[in-house]
Amino acid sequence: MLGDLRGGVRMALRRWPTMLSLAAVIALSCVVLAVLLADVLVQFKALRGGHELRGRGAVVFKPYYGTSRVTSVPDRAVSDLVELIREERAYTAVINNVRVDDPEFAGGVPTVLFVGSRLEETLPDLELCEPAPCAMRGAEVATPAEPVEIAGHTFTTFERLSRSATHFDAHLGPVPLDERLVLNLPPESLTRLTGYEREEAMARTVLLEATESDVDDFVASSAAGDLYLVPRHIAVDRPKRLSGIMVVSTMYVVGMAAFLTLVLVAFAATARRTLHRQRAVFVIRRTHGASNGRLAARLAGFVGVVVLLPPLPPLAGLLLVGGPLAPAAGWMAALVVVLFLVLWGWAVRQQSGYERRGR
Repeated sequence: MLGDLRGGVRMALRRWPTMLSLAAVIALSCVVLAVLLADVLVQFKALRGGHELRGRGAVVFKPYYGTSRVTSVPDRAVSDLVELIREERAYTAVINNVRVDDPEFAGGVPTVLFVGSRLEETLPDLELCEPAPCAMRGAEVATPAEPVEIAGHTFTTFERLSRSATHFDAHLGPVPLDERLVLNLPPESLTRLTGYEREEAMARTVLLEATESDVDDFVASSAAGDLYLVPRHIAVDRPKRLSGIMVVSTMYVVGMAAFLTLVLVAFAATARRTLHRQRAVFVIRRTHGASNGRLAARLAGFVGVVVLLPPLPPLAGLLLVGGPLAPAAGWMAALVVVLFLVLWGWAVRQQSGYERRGR
């Protein structure tokens, strides 16, 4: 069998300029398609996150700062937020400013804080640990060598998040967590955060099923500390933007898929001519006792060296990179295998047809 596979490879390499060009284009198309697919998967999560928030009448805030320094968020404003979170009418996160004045915090690993039990209910893909306080680590992060201390809590045990875990932020969109630590804190922890952390927690607050009075009170209490929050209703402001991003991403994928299809059609045409020219070789091998399996193996080598082998190494590289690229590379590798099987079966039928017709 191995000899037949090598024979199929040699049959393709005899026409190496054409076959090498097709193999390179197929590999490149598959890699680009995997990258585009990764973007579509990320945007789909954003679209789903936005849909969940719209269904709960979520209100988010655009921050403006009245000072060049960190704003002095009043204790009353923080206490009001703590009460809203306890009543399961809000949640918040700190994504960019966790211990910004301490680069060695958590061993230098970027850290995200989540506060509020409604967060997991609103974004079910996140699968947060419970009960708070508890800690998790992204799929690409090792357990910290030292305990992590923040807001009066000490963390020594870290559950592992699933690969490609993503948080949806109304302003940032999808936030990948593969390379981050995630700390799930109880509401009262907000009062023990640093100034930068409190500021971001207020700005990233999401109010759920809030009345106009709730929104006005929250904005007014924050403004007392020079943090001016402009409310935005997810149901009004976000659907068109998210849908537009999704449509553009999908169009790129469709366009690249169409290009890959044209390349495969070109390969099929070239393979058909090659098999027609090699029909005498297959007849001679048949008369010398070659079985259907050995002839099929020869065709597998011929098709595989162009369609199957070139895309798999770069796709494996994307798989090892991790993050959003990993699932997309996996799906693309599976598609490559399916395409190989389809073209292999087609080539076997073509060769059998030439034998039956005797030409």
